[in-house]
Amino acid sequence: MKEILLFTLSSSVDETIQKLGELGVLDINKINHTVGEVVERRLDAVNRAENAIAILENYNNKKKQVSLVDNAPIEPKELVDRILLTPEIEQNCNNKLLELNQQLEWYNIWGENVAVKDFNYLQEKGIFVRLYLVDKSSVNELKKDHCIATLQEYDNKVPVALFATNATERLDLKEETLPKLSLEVIKEQLKEAEEQLKESTLFLENQVGNIALLKDYLLELEERLGVEQTLNGMGNIEGKLSYLKGYLPKDAVEDFTTVAKENNWGYTISEPENPEDVPVYIKNPKWINIINPVMKFIDIVPGYKEVDVSIYFLIAFALFFAMLVGDAGYGAIFLIVTFLFRKKVDSQMRFLMYVLSGSTIIWGVLSGTYFGSEDIAALPFFNDLIIDNIASFGVDNISFMMHLSFLIGAIHLTIAHSVRLFQFINSIKALSELGWVSLVWGLFFLTEQLVLGKTAPEWNVWLFVAGSLLVAFFSVESKSFFKSMGVSVANLPLSLISGFSDIVSYVRLFAVGMATAAVASSFNNMIVPDGFSDMGILDLIMAAVALFLGHGLNIALALMAVMVHGIRLNMLEFAGHLGVQFSGEAYKPFKLISSTNIVNKEKVK
Repeated sequence: MKEILLFTLSSSVDETIQKLGELGVLDINKINHTVGEVVERRLDAVNRAENAIAILENYNNKKKQVSLVDNAPIEPKELVDRILLTPEIEQNCNNKLLELNQQLEWYNIWGENVAVKDFNYLQEKGIFVRLYLVDKSSVNELKKDHCIATLQEYDNKVPVALFATNATERLDLKEETLPKLSLEVIKEQLKEAEEQLKESTLFLENQVGNIALLKDYLLELEERLGVEQTLNGMGNIEGKLSYLKGYLPKDAVEDFTTVAKENNWGYTISEPENPEDVPVYIKNPKWINIINPVMKFIDIVPGYKEVDVSIYFLIAFALFFAMLVGDAGYGAIFLIVTFLFRKKVDSQMRFLMYVLSGSTIIWGVLSGTYFGSEDIAALPFFNDLIIDNIASFGVDNISFMMHLSFLIGAIHLTIAHSVRLFQFINSIKALSELGWVSLVWGLFFLTEQLVLGKTAPEWNVWLFVAGSLLVAFFSVESKSFFKSMGVSVANLPLSLISGFSDIVSYVRLFAVGMATAAVASSFNNMIVPDGFSDMGILDLIMAAVALFLGHGLNIALALMAVMVHGIRLNMLEFAGHLGVQFSGEAYKPFKLISSTNIVNKEKVK
């Protein structure tokens, strides 16, 4: 990336912003960090449009054509306001319905012919009526001391009316509140509230067809916001000269300089002074970019000076996915679903799923796992393809699978330190990374001895000796050799323990994969213990439904395992040894997508 400092006349700022937006290569770094009133207004408009779209998308399963009165044109801003007002209307209607139904319940308890004005009339005549809901067991006791009348039992309570000539006479119970409205008014208002609620819901359903319109409107608002933020973030010299700072990729420098000369901009191009402020621009071949959906999902970007892990992540993730799911049948389902919905997903996600599905099918075929069924795996053709050492059924291969998991871990971490070795090839730190490669394999043989009982090679101790010396001497570059060595030696014990746990951590590939196959097999044995041959039509249908639900649950659990374990091994173990902290910010150039002159359009408005 290159750092750009651009100067332009204050009188030409609008035109400069328009040209930069059309060029779309400069990631602008704010110089003025205050937020102006216009920016806040634009940001609020963007948020309101996003909320309106989110509300409509809740009704997306009930698409209808928009019916507009007199075919009047739709103003997006007015539509957004109406849509955002709808949830408030619905909330008010629901609250009103709740209140009215509570009052209606009063009439259900005390009688539809009772009127509130009757209570007021009796009170004027000196007769005070109090209403209570009383436990049945207490009624007889109350009759001894008070003048009461009882009504038909309601919801395990007895409605009791207390008649008194003294305004202070009350029962030591919660008194029922008289309704504010008459029964006729309540019924009328209930009908009105229900109709208003239906109209509100119908309005949202009818506006689903305008989602695309609102998304275009949102794009325009975001462009306006980008323009205002850019203008607001520019520096100014005595009101005559404006300037801004930004970053752009090296391959875009020529395009920028061409536009700058055409518009008489002043500029400087230099190497970035502060790497931590520089956005990260990653450009990979298309076949590596298929891992981008995963990277975006977990929202990580390596720092500007850190290694791009895309290719390592892709290869390892495909292997981990295959081992964790481990079933050729499930892989075939992923492949078929991806093919059926190929037009619904972007190309990167589509090809990633093809890779993951294919790797899962290959692993499932080699391990003899087809929907957890041993019968399918035993068929002549499929049985010939099985590698016994990784087979899911019929062999005792736990030790080998654990060995394979540890071996994958050691190779994975060795790749990490090898990449760092070449990264520091002109520094003494390269020798430290060579030492870590030695330590990783020493820890591998130690892990095999402690966990699997395999005797470590006699020369394994020299891996630790050589690795420890290289790490102790060359890990830290400092003018004081003894100080740097002291820091390295102090950190070494904890680093070795961490390295040991990292290698052991890879056993999850075997454990989770074995669990997936075992759960699938258990579902099969529970649902069809004797096969399908003796089943009737109804039994076959019920078995098919049960198998669908059981294997569906197992697939969901397997995918969760991939998200937890497959990504973790790349993000923590591998990235930790590679020294990648994912502290970067993605390169986001200021870009105006629409062809209209958004800056001048703003001035008109």
